[in-house]
Amino acid sequence: MKYYILKQDPRIEGQPKTSDCGGLDPLDFIDGKILPVPGELHIKLSPRSSEYRGDIISGVSTLFHKNFIAELDRLGVDNIQFFPVHMHAPDGMIEKAFSMANVIGLLDAVDINNSTLGEKISGIRPTLYSFTIDEEKAKGLHIFRILHAPALIIIDEWLFEKLVAYNIPGVMMYPTEDYNGWS
Repeated sequence: MKYYILKQDPRIEGQPKTSDCGGLDPLDFIDGKILPVPGELHIKLSPRSSEYRGDIISGVSTLFHKNFIAELDRLGVDNIQFFPVHMHAPDGMIEKAFSMANVIGLLDAVDINNSTLGEKISGIRPTLYSFTIDEEKAKGLHIFRILHAPALIIIDEWLFEKLVAYNIPGVMMYPTEDYNGWS
């Protein structure tokens, strides 16, 4: 099975970016663990954000649009926690169509023997470049994060095909083999 990276499409000029996590620790959102439900969340968009809104907004935290959440729900993807946010745009408007996404599942699923890794930085894990996922270690999840690069959101081929059919706006999905360590 092929796997893909799911992210906000950086090729679209002026894509919004989050500049905070509403008082929550952003590292909690890449641990892959269930989080306690917070109170009302207020998120600021970075000053250079345009009015364009795709279905994913990234930055310090990752936000999914309510239409994308509904599609994931329709597809039966159930390992994501969503926390509704009041999103403060640079023009002062408050938008309520997005929720902070906490993908449950941080897996040690990279197939090291069929992946390209760089040198270890600061004694942690080696830098991950082009990589493949060990399907058995993915445990049948359609969406998850990986231990070697927990900021990435990984989707399987089944979910990829469903999202292509959905024609998800403002989002990029590309094979894990095409990852270069940054994008």
